[in-house]
Amino acid sequence: MKPGKRGYATRSKLFALGPGMITAIVVVVAVGALWVFAVIDPIRWFMGNPQDSHSGQIAVPVSGMPIPAFNRISRDHLWNGTEGAFSVLYLRPDQVSPEIIRLQSKIIGRVMDHDKPPGYVFTESDFLPLGTKPGLVAGIPAGKRAMRVPTEQIGGLVGLVIGDRFDLISTMPITASAGGLESGGLYGKQLELQASLSNWQKQATVRVIVQRGLIVEPSSTRMVSATSSSMMNGATTRTKPTQEAVIAVSPSEVALLAEALAVGATISCIPRSGRPEDDPDSITPESEPWSPYGGAVHRPRNGELPGNRGAGKAPTDTFGTGFTPVETITGAHREMVAAPVKR
Repeated sequence: MKPGKRGYATRSKLFALGPGMITAIVVVVAVGALWVFAVIDPIRWFMGNPQDSHSGQIAVPVSGMPIPAFNRISRDHLWNGTEGAFSVLYLRPDQVSPEIIRLQSKIIGRVMDHDKPPGYVFTESDFLPLGTKPGLVAGIPAGKRAMRVPTEQIGGLVGLVIGDRFDLISTMPITASAGGLESGGLYGKQLELQASLSNWQKQATVRVIVQRGLIVEPSSTRMVSATSSSMMNGATTRTKPTQEAVIAVSPSEVALLAEALAVGATISCIPRSGRPEDDPDSITPESEPWSPYGGAVHRPRNGELPGNRGAGKAPTDTFGTGFTPVETITGAHREMVAAPVKR
């Protein structure tokens, strides 16, 4: 017998692959690589995943992204872009409390009361009352006014968050020389003696200018424009960072706070307790500075007539006993002097 011919043509026939075989090999290698890198799961394709069965469960809508406070909710806030579907959480019927909102129609269009992280269900406590206008004004309580104030002029505002309550106190030091003791006339020495004995010479004007204020927008950095001029460059406009916060105060306190900021008074923020047992109607009492003209001076509060301790009552003597100012006229000369009050 003749041995079989083994040449290049014979070997090429043994190892030759058709187009179909090459395509199959490429597909298998690609699927294997995707499987190894956890991009696909062929076993789940054919056998299914028993955990995907939501039989008997309730689909509850949840937030699909972080939702800032005072924003109006739209469909985009409930959409999960990664999965290409609305964000829902499947719960058993015994896990769904009556407070949980199950319908998207009762969520879309509402204004958020606070920041909402993704993946959480909605309840009525998450929203502001129906009809609330979205934006910064949504955080202003009814009957209040909002002011944007620089935090460098009000110590203690930094660190407070939305909803925190506080009081504001303004302080300005006073001296005996500015109090006019030298115009005491005949009784000037007595006034100076009383002032020194009671330490009146080292007092300050302290006023509670805001009661039960509220943080609407916490301290944040904002760029503001500042214009300067020079001989070489003329007028130039630059921006500089400034820290500001938005607070809500009563209408009667707007002018008091603006006045304290304008005169450069030292303003201190006094945070209130955040515990539920704290009395929300409690107030920070005013100071009653001592005066050499007659002892403690009562400062009237909002709605109270000067010189008395109750709102709506007739005014009484503000200075009490001791000394009182009296205007004297000597020819064309007029001045205020201190005179003892008849006891």
